[in-house]
Amino acid sequence: MTALQAGNAAASPAQRSVPAAPNPRIAIGLGEWRVTSDVTEELICYGLGSCVGLCVYDPVVHLAGMAHMVLPDSAQAPKTRGGPKFVDVAVPTLLDRMMELGASRGRMRITLVGGAHILRGAGFADTPPIGERNVEAAIAALTSRGLRAQSMEIGGSRGRTVVLSARTGELSVTTAGVGT
Repeated sequence: MTALQAGNAAASPAQRSVPAAPNPRIAIGLGEWRVTSDVTEELICYGLGSCVGLCVYDPVVHLAGMAHMVLPDSAQAPKTRGGPKFVDVAVPTLLDRMMELGASRGRMRITLVGGAHILRGAGFADTPPIGERNVEAAIAALTSRGLRAQSMEIGGSRGRTVVLSARTGELSVTTAGVGT
């Protein structure tokens, strides 16, 4: 412990520790994905309700990837409206890019977050369970590639925010309306 850390105001400049700058948080918006090898970055998906966040980390090459998936199946979308907002497009897109950059299937730590059923109650009884369908589609897309999520924080009726550290692979999930 340095003198400054111990509260000694007489510490010399060489003994003073400079607080590290916070890691830049890169927001992954609806239908977006990102892979990074910059260990100073943290990837974050805000407000995952029925959407599902796919978080992937390879601890050997320090490669982190995240996708913010909105809907389960691109087959129902017009051709010009497809893309990674769909689970069946985002999962292979993210995994392929990670492997192109050196990630190994055997080392990938995969987590799914979100898939809540937000709209409940009167007037929403006939609302399709998009969150549940998104989770099922993500599990199926991973299974079709011989992979599985090692961790899932899914379902329920509250939104979540997830942060993935590119340095350590550590995940932090915050649930809306739950104390800190």
